[in-house]
Amino acid sequence: MNSSAESTKFGLVAIQGTVWRYASYFGGKLMVFLSTLVLARLLSIEDFGIVGYALASIAFLDIASDLGMAEAVVFHKEDSRTNSTAFWVSLGIGFFLFGLSWILAPFLAIYFKDDRVIPVFRAITLTFPVTALGSTHDALLRKELAFGKTALPEFLRALTKGVVSVVLAFSGFGAWSLVWGQVGGTLVASIILWLITPWHPTFEFDIPKATALITYGVKYIGTDILSVLLLNIDYLLIGRYLGATALGIYVLAYRVPELLILQFARILSKVTFPIYTKMRDIPGGMARGFGKATSYVSLITIPIGLGLMVIARPFTLMFLTDKWENAIPVMQGIAIYCLFLSLIHNSGSVYKALGKFDVMTWIGITRLLLLFPALWWATTVAESIIAVGWMHALIAFVGSVISLLVTARILGLPLRELFNSLLPSILAGAIMAFAVYAILQLTLALSSIEQLLITIPSGGLIYLAALWFVRRDVIIDVYQRLSGAILRRQKKYA
Repeated sequence: MNSSAESTKFGLVAIQGTVWRYASYFGGKLMVFLSTLVLARLLSIEDFGIVGYALASIAFLDIASDLGMAEAVVFHKEDSRTNSTAFWVSLGIGFFLFGLSWILAPFLAIYFKDDRVIPVFRAITLTFPVTALGSTHDALLRKELAFGKTALPEFLRALTKGVVSVVLAFSGFGAWSLVWGQVGGTLVASIILWLITPWHPTFEFDIPKATALITYGVKYIGTDILSVLLLNIDYLLIGRYLGATALGIYVLAYRVPELLILQFARILSKVTFPIYTKMRDIPGGMARGFGKATSYVSLITIPIGLGLMVIARPFTLMFLTDKWENAIPVMQGIAIYCLFLSLIHNSGSVYKALGKFDVMTWIGITRLLLLFPALWWATTVAESIIAVGWMHALIAFVGSVISLLVTARILGLPLRELFNSLLPSILAGAIMAFAVYAILQLTLALSSIEQLLITIPSGGLIYLAALWFVRRDVIIDVYQRLSGAILRRQKKYA
């Protein structure tokens, strides 16, 4: 099979894999989204803030949750002994971190100036050993590009999390409803991974293989340290300097754009990483794959990001109630931040597949050097979570430009091709945003639900029409690839 045919095959697998993972994500996250709307009404703003303390803190322990074993399993050639070794390393680290949390919890209370974080943090770290039980199984499924199978645990994780959280919130558990929802969803996902994965660990442990896996994994988590800092430094600064109430508003304002935009990019990166590792030996394959993936991501995340920024007010007032009105301008900034950040995830998959962790590290350091003083100013001088959201957006824009340029240079992708892959969604998204804003101004006398019923379908139609006018070949290409992926799957099971 020639390189062009191989690239096409992997392109179809990428689309099919993304559709499967996003379908599972969307189905499960729809429940999480609905549960968030319910929880926003049932829980206090401080409840979200208290859990925000724990989530910001657990993210740093999560860096070392399996020492990068899952990605190391994807990267290395498969054999049973290696997989079992990875499993036992992951499980040992999971239990170690759970124990470590009991020591660290009092120090977090000192940092956040709030003792309520202690029991919440200790309880939520139960997710470490529970996640470790299924992480190797998930890695093996991704390694084999069996994205259809990975859909089920992802869906049931989100579904369980939403159901448990809502039931406990109705029962008066407050912040604990969010904690036990998180733990319950993780447990269900690990159980399902054991049931659907043919491989199961044996009592084998190979020290040389463990060393090789850890060597790769440590390089991988080295980049994750910067990633987690970049993703959670806002929670840490808001929690310490602005308190639980401000953090609660920020957490909910962040959650909606993250669910709609950022999770899509994360799902695609999980699909593209194993595909890129298989395309390394195809001449020009990674460059073509990166260009297409960047184009597809932008077609989804740019209109959603711009659209959410414009309709944030009627959306919040309708679904979250006026109790969360202060979250509106924050959500607008975070929507743009998530839009830019979505473009970076695909570059990260390329660096991992090529083993260029040094590039990821330097790009991450550059973003952190820009982000930390910006957020420090926003929390200590401006004392505003609105400023935090828009500083995030500004630095994410700079970071995405740098990352895309560096990736194009590494892959030998002409900048003109990269720009052309982004141009249709940028132009069509901008036209849509201006049109939706104009519609909102003309419908100010209407209720929030009436405005949403008008603007959301209108915005979608305007975006597709603009995209057809600007670059109809893009729509045709996406349609043909989606059709090819669907037909490929139908023939497989015919």
